[in-house]
Amino acid sequence: MFINHKCSFYSYNDKSSNISIGNNVTVAMGVTFCTHTHRIGYSNRRAEIGTVSRPITVGEGTWIGANALILPGINIGKGSIIAAGAVVTENCKDNCLYAGVPAKKIKEL
Repeated sequence: MFINHKCSFYSYNDKSSNISIGNNVTVAMGVTFCTHTHRIGYSNRRAEIGTVSRPITVGEGTWIGANALILPGINIGKGSIIAAGAVVTENCKDNCLYAGVPAKKIKEL
């Protein structure tokens, strides 16, 4: 596994917010992993007090490009590529290239 500089890992110390990264994964600089968010609240406070946590899993052999954002509950399949600057809001299949905001499957590898 290789993790470049200025990456951020936002997680709580409980099982509901683990970040699991497989073997031979490459993470470029500035990637953010965030396992928690807020529920949508009423109009006087849209970000409800308290957080919801969900784990992130990155499959072996994956490459995550610079400044990508991986949101709570995401599973990135084995051998995938997440393009630079992508915002991953949905699970990613094995051996596929994902890019964009939000990230969409571009092609199978």
